[in-house]
Amino acid sequence: MPTIKLTGLSGGRTTTVGTTDDAIVDGSLTIGDADTDSIVVNAEFDSHLVPDDSNTYDLGEPAKKWRKGYFDEVIAKMPQAKSAKYRREDSTLQYIRWDSTGSNSNPGVNNKLIAPVNGMLLAISVRATLAPGQTAIGFHKAGNGSSNLNTTAVETQSVNMTTKDTVYQVAFSNASFSAGEILGVSINPANTPNDTNVMCTFLFDWAL
Repeated sequence: MPTIKLTGLSGGRTTTVGTTDDAIVDGSLTIGDADTDSIVVNAEFDSHLVPDDSNTYDLGEPAKKWRKGYFDEVIAKMPQAKSAKYRREDSTLQYIRWDSTGSNSNPGVNNKLIAPVNGMLLAISVRATLAPGQTAIGFHKAGNGSSNLNTTAVETQSVNMTTKDTVYQVAFSNASFSAGEILGVSINPANTPNDTNVMCTFLFDWAL
């Protein structure tokens, strides 16, 4: 078994557990009393590394990142972006299309995505070649088995797009969905937006 050194004992002694010894610690264990202390592990883990509380603790932090991670499989909540665009010369409500064909005026086959897993719409970035002013952006969904999106939005956020060719971001807080539901986004501008680009950021929960 690798050597374990316990430092900071009474009198500053260093106690060594030799390579032929076993070190067993019952109960809880606290290592260090400040972030200036350090832990050096030369051995390799031969067990699972499981936190005591779910969805509570972090690995690293913004200013102290782990450099690389090597994983055979990652099961996590992952943000993914989906882009769309349309051209409109009036200010009527539109449902964005996820491909180049179909209509923006009413929800149909081209205005919906299939949710592969549970998740949430986090944010939408939008810009237009003409400033549309106050613009309502709605998140729509419908259950598996429905033909088209529900025209009543689950959540609607408003942004005042006062400058053309400028990106505006809208955050959503309650736009959740379940696997198998169909998802879509509507945009209702106060004025003509002309060419409009939309980037939707979804959070997909791939945890099994």
